[in-house]
Amino acid sequence: RGALEVALVPEVGGALARFRFRGHDLMRPGGQALIEGGDVRAAACYPLVPFSGRIADGRFTFEGETIRLEPNFPPEPHAIHGQGWQHPWEVRHASERWVELGFRHRVAGTPLDYEARQSFRLEDDALEVEIRVRNTGEGPMPAGIGLHPYFVRSPGVALQTRVSHMWLADERNIPRERVALPEHLDFSSPRAIASLELDNGFDGFDGKAQIVWPETGRRLTLQADPLFDRLVIYIPPDKDFFCVEPASHANNGFNMLDGGADGGDADGQPEVDPGVRILAPGEVLAGTIRFEAA
Repeated sequence: RGALEVALVPEVGGALARFRFRGHDLMRPGGQALIEGGDVRAAACYPLVPFSGRIADGRFTFEGETIRLEPNFPPEPHAIHGQGWQHPWEVRHASERWVELGFRHRVAGTPLDYEARQSFRLEDDALEVEIRVRNTGEGPMPAGIGLHPYFVRSPGVALQTRVSHMWLADERNIPRERVALPEHLDFSSPRAIASLELDNGFDGFDGKAQIVWPETGRRLTLQADPLFDRLVIYIPPDKDFFCVEPASHANNGFNMLDGGADGGDADGQPEVDPGVRILAPGEVLAGTIRFEAA
């Protein structure tokens, strides 16, 4: 539509395969590994439901019970990014401007019993992605949502965004300490990322991020609903992509509900709101992220 082109692969984690503006890829295009091999990690973007980031060792406590989830990112022992990214989604509606995908899942022996939906609306210069999770179980359910886009990494690409705090992680990539944003990671002005290596969660995200590719003069503005007040920035070494991931809760947030994972005080009470929502049966958690290209 207009100057934008979007391709979806619902059968592979409800993922985006391509996001282009005037013939230029803004997100890393999914290639043969995605289309033929079904490898969602080769996608341009995929949903994070019903949680974002890691749950340490696939275990958390909820309403006095220990909940266990299968590790799904070997060789790590953790559960990561929920289930939606590793299962097929159904096409509920499809037209030139609007596509809606659905996913129904229940993790036996846990409170995770839910339906998720993604709605993609394409305008001449913008893509809107709405993510929804509804508790379809009989009891309360902890929940969060997020999006995992892989942006094209050029030699001069720059990122601008505002966050207030950073989570320091241990050797297992589990956040352990929340600190004020270090000066060398201040992205409030456009900052080239070429020399950076990051895989951290940030709090105090104001909902806006801008990416600029000086080589082509292209610019992408990400605008997220206030629900998405957390951000993960992933800049791996020697890769052709980087990630700026809006999320509704902190990484390992399910383990901070009771003040654990260094998210609480001496009495086990949460000092930091992890952002995890507790949904009553039938309750919905929803938010929209808009990508505007220029």
